[in-house]
Amino acid sequence: MLEKHDTWRYALILAGILIFVYAVEKFPIGQRISLGLAQALDIIQAPVHWIDDATLWFKERQQLQHDLLEARQTMAQGSSLQQQNQSLQEENKQLRSLLKTSNIQGYQWRAARVLGHSPEQKSQHLILETQSQQDDVVIARTGLVGLIDQSQAHTALVRTILDGSIAVPVTLPHSSLAALVRGEGDHLSVDFIPLNQAPKVGDILQTSGAGGLFPPGISVAYVTHIEPVAGRIFAKVKAVPTAHWQREAWLAIASRHHPIAHVKP
Repeated sequence: MLEKHDTWRYALILAGILIFVYAVEKFPIGQRISLGLAQALDIIQAPVHWIDDATLWFKERQQLQHDLLEARQTMAQGSSLQQQNQSLQEENKQLRSLLKTSNIQGYQWRAARVLGHSPEQKSQHLILETQSQQDDVVIARTGLVGLIDQSQAHTALVRTILDGSIAVPVTLPHSSLAALVRGEGDHLSVDFIPLNQAPKVGDILQTSGAGGLFPPGISVAYVTHIEPVAGRIFAKVKAVPTAHWQREAWLAIASRHHPIAHVKP
């Protein structure tokens, strides 16, 4: 049990605490003491606030960097998809144009992507991404390109009509003209054209279908020069291909249908 003088001691201490609290609230000196204590507490807690602010800033900065990176990736993906879409639209446009060109019966038509050109200016040889056979016919939207020369698993080498090893039977539409177009490296020459049947500069010669190798009715050559040969009945004719395969990304390939002979039982 507490002794009597101890009880009075605790009572006085409690009374002193209450008087101090009352003085802090009511009297100016108490307010100054309270203000001083508050300032002291602010000074003591300032480093803690700085650390909290720095931590929050760092976290917000990391989040902003993460959001910015995601936004950039999203924009890059959107730009890539847009470019792919434009590329596909252009390819579809070219393929539709090729299908309109390749409507000749008796041939199986398909499109092939151009992988490369030979280094000479007129590109006498091309490489296509396709499975094909030798002597399949290759055309562009604007005319005859050449023949498949070699074929591997997924690629084929094309000799264009500028190559001197190819001779294309041609005719002038709505005429009885029959001639041969041969490659001269950078232009075409037209053989066996009689003077009285010579075309005009600007006329377009088409495949005649003679020989069965090239489908008939395909544009081949644009006549650029006609010169009578002295003492002969033929004219010297120069031309250029109507097809501009150097600028094409897709070409059409025609494979001849080979009918299967049915054996009667």
